[in-house]
Amino acid sequence: MLSLAYAALVSATMLRALPASAATCSLGAGKDGSPGTLSGTYNTYYQPPAGTLAAGSTAVSLGTLDTGGGGASTAVAANDLLLIIQMQDGSFSSGNTSGYGGSGGGSGYTALGQAGLYEYVAVQSVAAGSATIVGTGAGGGLINTYAESAATASHGQQTYQIVRVPQYVAATLSSTFRAAYWDGKTGGVAALDIASTLNLGGASIYATGNGFRGGGLTQSATSPASVLNDDWAASSTMNGTNAPAFGSKGEGILGTPNYLFEYTNFTTPSTPSTPSLVHAGADGYPGGDQARGAPGNAGGGGTDMNPNANDENTGGGGGANGGGGGIGGYPWTPQGYAGGTNAPFYYQSSPGQHTATSTISAAPDATHDPDRGGRGGAALTPSVSRLFLGGGGGAGSNNNGSNNNGSNAYGSSGGVGGGMVLMRIADTSGAAATIYTRGTTGLAPDNDGGGGGGAGGTVEITSPNTFTGITVHAEGGAGTTAAATGSDTTYGVQHGPGGGGGGGAVLSSSPVSATVTGGANGTTTTNLTAYGASSGSSGVVQAVSAAQIPGVASGAECYTGGSGGSLFTGPVGANSTTGSYDGVVAANNNNDFTAKGFFPAGASIVNTGTTPGAWIGNTIAQGPTTVNVENEFSYNNLSGGAKTLTLTATAPTAPAGWTVQICRNAAGTPNCTNNARWTIGAAGASGSSTYSAATGASTVTYWTVYTAPAGVTAFQRYDAPVYVTDGGTNENWTHDELYPGYIVLTKQMTVQSTGCGGAVPAGTVCPGGVVLWTIDYRDVIAGGSSESSVASAFPAMTGGSFVVTEDGSATWGTSSNGLKEALVAGATCSGTSYGDTNAASAFSTASAGSKSFTDQIGGAAGKLVPNGVAGSYQGTICFRVTVR
Repeated sequence: MLSLAYAALVSATMLRALPASAATCSLGAGKDGSPGTLSGTYNTYYQPPAGTLAAGSTAVSLGTLDTGGGGASTAVAANDLLLIIQMQDGSFSSGNTSGYGGSGGGSGYTALGQAGLYEYVAVQSVAAGSATIVGTGAGGGLINTYAESAATASHGQQTYQIVRVPQYVAATLSSTFRAAYWDGKTGGVAALDIASTLNLGGASIYATGNGFRGGGLTQSATSPASVLNDDWAASSTMNGTNAPAFGSKGEGILGTPNYLFEYTNFTTPSTPSTPSLVHAGADGYPGGDQARGAPGNAGGGGTDMNPNANDENTGGGGGANGGGGGIGGYPWTPQGYAGGTNAPFYYQSSPGQHTATSTISAAPDATHDPDRGGRGGAALTPSVSRLFLGGGGGAGSNNNGSNNNGSNAYGSSGGVGGGMVLMRIADTSGAAATIYTRGTTGLAPDNDGGGGGGAGGTVEITSPNTFTGITVHAEGGAGTTAAATGSDTTYGVQHGPGGGGGGGAVLSSSPVSATVTGGANGTTTTNLTAYGASSGSSGVVQAVSAAQIPGVASGAECYTGGSGGSLFTGPVGANSTTGSYDGVVAANNNNDFTAKGFFPAGASIVNTGTTPGAWIGNTIAQGPTTVNVENEFSYNNLSGGAKTLTLTATAPTAPAGWTVQICRNAAGTPNCTNNARWTIGAAGASGSSTYSAATGASTVTYWTVYTAPAGVTAFQRYDAPVYVTDGGTNENWTHDELYPGYIVLTKQMTVQSTGCGGAVPAGTVCPGGVVLWTIDYRDVIAGGSSESSVASAFPAMTGGSFVVTEDGSATWGTSSNGLKEALVAGATCSGTSYGDTNAASAFSTASAGSKSFTDQIGGAAGKLVPNGVAGSYQGTICFRVTVR
């Protein structure tokens, strides 16, 4: 998008700088216009068909448009921007041992696979449900490989999604802007591409609880004898219609369990509502969906200390993202209690089962360790190339189905992880905004094990410029309380609380106020004891740049940011100098031309008297000026000698650098040779001369000759006083009015066609749009109607002395493919031929596709003379480019 600003005569072209390396740009930056205030969900989500989408592909099968999670229904079309992101993949050790997971301590993974990989691609066309795309991978295709498949005995489900990203020119955030919730196939991601300014609007934007879902409530009074209290993995279907005594694992990058707890709507950034329980019917994780092992970033389920009776419920583990999840708390202790508030002194006489005759040990040992709570999910490493939803918390063990949530009998379920907010912008305005992508806390049971908290989500905000005014909350959700209303002074009241969710991830190209702390552990009883549960660990905050984001560049990178002109200004100097005349700005910068007076060789200073001056090299002679001098021989000079006169001429006082000479008149022209030059005034000062007038002379004729400095101000009149006296009664005073001669160089850009797909602000140009540039040049002489004769007295510039060089490589040459067509001298600045209205001009390197050109005004023999004088070559250079 090109953002333009105009002013009278002088055009300031606002064109944001491109990255140092050439970027592959979206084909439709800004194509969705400016929607005003964003209210609702704007991303469209597609679930692709099963199979593999290979790196290098330029054809992407979109699959099924999925609005089940609350997404938009806008179909993908040409020039759209797509985000492709792998949500779930990877491998882990699924054996029922302490090596479960693979990262140590019964949690984690052995490989991430494609999980978290993502990229932006541009859509060229759409046909039969397939999009032809432009990417930055091999052959202009995809960077990464993506996979979609159902769960098997060796891996959990693999999912990636295709997200349509709106491309706005500008927009204003609203507190109703949000991501669709993750439904196991799509959603969870809110992504925007803003080519210019994002008005933050003081909004509170949230994707809290839009991430991976928590383990859902399972309730059982019995379990098969094969289930032991130190299990790491167990099937949720091993007991027919009844689930085993353990809590369900949460959802994460490695798969989706069959029992899930989710939130589907949010009324405020911190208060989710409308909980629901999802039961898919089959194990989603290899080895089973239940027990304390934590796969990937999902929390493990609570493992009951007495699984046969399922009456000693432990807490679930917290989910993870940038920070790891906390561990779930200890079991209820009905058969022995030594009064400790944070550790039970209940140990079994034999491993695996608890009976009424169990022995109460005096000290713990490995066999009788009560630490059976769900493990916390393993911390991931979010980066500019991998982004993750917050992991879901594991459910606590539950035998009574108790809850403190009215009719929502889902107590012991785990919390839901935070979603993703991805924004690529140019800059920000308006009141500061807050983005919430927190993990949530599960619903509390009455007297059963509490679920683990969901992990904080991910926020990524990038711009090629500096932006301000954004605060991010990506904290982990707290672990759920257990038996919160009981008193731990009562024998056997404490139950296992949930572990806290890990903190999220915030990646930003400008500093933001970010909070990524882990969620607190849950507590039990009115004494608020942790009872073995631990908090989640803090997440990560990482600096990234806009250019690092994988895939095609954003609208902000390609068509906005910063300011700068595109017209190269050459040096001011001798007639033969190649380069444009411009005295306003330094000769080596790229600012636009402006109207400017100048005094290099080939330019002129004029007076406004009825008798014009003459051209003498780099100077202008004012005159001849006559001063009447009375012949005083018969009155005061009895000796009859020559009369002595003093002539004083003062150069203009500003700017400094003017000099003045007083020269004899020689047949109507100034003679400024050493013998004929009476005196030379110092720069910026006055000069005087004594002159002996012949006896009887009635007039003295002289010339004042001025040399002007470079860089005089355009349209400025300078007065130069001249004073003559004989030291007696005779004197005369006059003044020269000096005006610079100038070439007026003005540049302007206008939009011929926007190329945008909808209504856009004035001056906006999208890819495919056409902009017309014009450069006007002409001489100007200031003076009244009575002074019109002065114009003809000043010579033209010498042939080939006026050259304009246009170098668009830093602006239109990088946001376009160069000149739309070749420049042709004598063009009319309309139709399809664009060039110089002066037919005698001579272009070089001005063919179609060129990214710079040079125009010699009037050709090698041409001259630039004052306006209105025969042979004037004033005119306009026109050219246009097509934005890409």
